[in-house]
Amino acid sequence: MDNSIIKQIFSNHNLEEPRSIKKIEIGFTNQIYSINDKFILKICGNLDNEENFKKEVFFYDFFKNEIPVPDVIVFDESKKMYDQIFMIYYKIQGDTLYSKWHLMADIERKKVIKQLCNILKKINTFSYEEFTTKFKIKQTYNWHDKIINKIQNSLKQIEEKKLLSTNFIQTIKKFVTNNHQVLVDQKLALVYWDAHFDNILVQNNQLVGILDFERTELASVDFSLDIIKRMVEYPKKYMSEEQEKFAKKEDYEHLLDWFREFYPELFNFENLDKRLDMYAVEHDLKTLLEWPNSKEVKQMIAKTVKYNCLEF
Repeated sequence: MDNSIIKQIFSNHNLEEPRSIKKIEIGFTNQIYSINDKFILKICGNLDNEENFKKEVFFYDFFKNEIPVPDVIVFDESKKMYDQIFMIYYKIQGDTLYSKWHLMADIERKKVIKQLCNILKKINTFSYEEFTTKFKIKQTYNWHDKIINKIQNSLKQIEEKKLLSTNFIQTIKKFVTNNHQVLVDQKLALVYWDAHFDNILVQNNQLVGILDFERTELASVDFSLDIIKRMVEYPKKYMSEEQEKFAKKEDYEHLLDWFREFYPELFNFENLDKRLDMYAVEHDLKTLLEWPNSKEVKQMIAKTVKYNCLEF
């Protein structure tokens, strides 16, 4: 976005003149700018993401005064000034948890995770009726079927595009067939399942902000563990490029243990390990469709389904 358009937007909404405009290189979907180190301008990346973008605005308003989320002061979906929808909110002053994690001792890390678990638990307790009504989501749906349908849809596209070998695809299908029943148990709630550390803001080891609610939905509560497990196994996966050099696997090895201590209800599922494997398969198949040449994604899928052949 051109700076002149940003200045016009701020003028039209009677906000202070942008003197400092800095693009933030975090995230893959949207454009994000820090304005005067006081405001965040977030622009929806594409038409396909508009519904999620609107959900994020909804949740910031829904959770305000309850958990530390941004205070949205402008949401413009008119596309009169710019051809994409956007929001402006007051910038929460803090650092991403990724940028501080490597500097913390385990005792400090554990205290931050306790704070995060308390917030996730609070989110899970909110009524989801207003959300499901506004976005026309069925309140009674089958969690097992939702995940399995996503897996099957991704596999169908992967087969059509020949992104994986026949043997690899058959191994994935067999894994799903053998394990799909572990998802029958469900404990539905509003679930924020994007709690990687670029979305968590801290100041003096206190959690002061939680960002990016596009990926909040009605789900089984254990689904929030999916991304935590992925941070344990692949610490660099969600880091901004400048933070990757600080990634050490040992710094993340206790994450799931701390989550179990501070939010044990997330672990009260039979065959939890296999449930998390199924979530990983669903996630990684979808990612493969976005990054079809990624050897890393193929290796991640192979690890989960125990596909040992070198031919992908």
